[in-house]
Amino acid sequence: MSTTDIRGQRLVTSLVGLSVLLLAGCGQDGGSSPDAPPASASGSVALSPTHGELTGGNLVLADTGEDTDGPITARFGETEVECPFDERSARHACTAPSSGTPGTVEVSFAAGGNGIGEKTAYTYTTQGTQDIPVLTVDTETVRRNAEEIRADFPQDVQLGAVLKNGEPVDVFGKVIEDAADVEYLFVPKLDDAIALREAGVQARIAVLYAAQVEDIPLLVHYDVEVPATDPAWVDAAEQVLATTGGTLKVHLWVDTGMGREGVVPEEALPLARAVEDASHLELAGIATHFSTITAEDAQAIERNDTTNTTVAQKNRFDGAVAAIRDAGLGQDALIHAGASDVLDNGIEALYYDLLRVGGMFFSSSPPESSVYSWTTELSQVKTLPEGWCIDYGCTDPTTSPKKVGLIHHIPSRENELAYTVGGKQVPVLLDHGTVVTLDLSEVPGAAAGDEVVIDFSAEAFHLLDATAPLPVTTTGG
Repeated sequence: MSTTDIRGQRLVTSLVGLSVLLLAGCGQDGGSSPDAPPASASGSVALSPTHGELTGGNLVLADTGEDTDGPITARFGETEVECPFDERSARHACTAPSSGTPGTVEVSFAAGGNGIGEKTAYTYTTQGTQDIPVLTVDTETVRRNAEEIRADFPQDVQLGAVLKNGEPVDVFGKVIEDAADVEYLFVPKLDDAIALREAGVQARIAVLYAAQVEDIPLLVHYDVEVPATDPAWVDAAEQVLATTGGTLKVHLWVDTGMGREGVVPEEALPLARAVEDASHLELAGIATHFSTITAEDAQAIERNDTTNTTVAQKNRFDGAVAAIRDAGLGQDALIHAGASDVLDNGIEALYYDLLRVGGMFFSSSPPESSVYSWTTELSQVKTLPEGWCIDYGCTDPTTSPKKVGLIHHIPSRENELAYTVGGKQVPVLLDHGTVVTLDLSEVPGAAAGDEVVIDFSAEAFHLLDATAPLPVTTTGG
């Protein structure tokens, strides 16, 4: 099965209310070209819609600006499709071909073998609908961050990249692997791991948190490592592995005070014994996750200040690792606990064998550099009279005439969004998701069609909030 086929199966589901990552310039077949024109190319050529999913198959109506009602040929990147004339829309009806990579491709038209009209562009996205504003990811900034991280990374410590940004995890993984030569990639779910392998990632891959026993044949096939959650999981995994053959590498997570993944410290040794006794399991790593890293932790560790949360977690983790190794187990297992905040604060006592770095790959300093750019436009601008109701219940009517602007189809986010119009951040008066009303009182010159910059504070929290995947495009190659 091809990469496109496998990705297509994963992308077919759950279209409504999702957004899309468009990856332009990723250098794979069907991806964007640095010379591709913008989707809103000038001239009479027009596509409707201008973007769609990787799986293709959707109707794209093309206005070539030529007076012809005969069939034409459209070339989407390197793929040609036939486009009969559609009487209802007075456009040519093309069926978008599939693409293996999100990004923008050049579209050209021909009739009878001769080129017609101007060239335009069509953008392939991951999951999403054409109504949701497209998010742009600058892969060059991600690449540059990865190179800088590797250049300054401590020697004799392995680098594990944590990818929890949602789609397109395969593009992120390849960019980071190529730029930083990472030893590991950590992802939250099996589909992400498969996407990385299908994209050609060679580094070791581990799924965080949990794995389903029924997925073990896939884990072995794709050489993906997973957590061993408890002895019962180990027994069930061993039964499956006895029929598949091969060895499954597992990580033993110790919950030292996060209250999330892993066993409590006193249960770590019994779990390690269960893994050791299993013929088809290998203990590849012993890990924990610190909950409260601060710049003062390094000195607190030197003093062994057990009132410090990080010190308390470290002592619990070190005790669990010592118990396992004193029993002759896990001698070659990688010890990993620190994340981006540990590296950022230079807390060497928490480096261990490997550091899991996530947000630092996506850091930026707007406006000089920005990984994420998410924009839409004002669809309507009007002035509400004094005493006008806003939102259900009319709890806060206007006290004077108020200029407002409407935008549409902004997915709900975990983190609060900020909206900027004409260089000024504007308040939100109403947020119904499908319709958002902005207060334009401080932007008197705003008009319908003006750009609205949407910001989810990526400069403060570098990992994209992937709770509602967005239509995304990339630039930067």
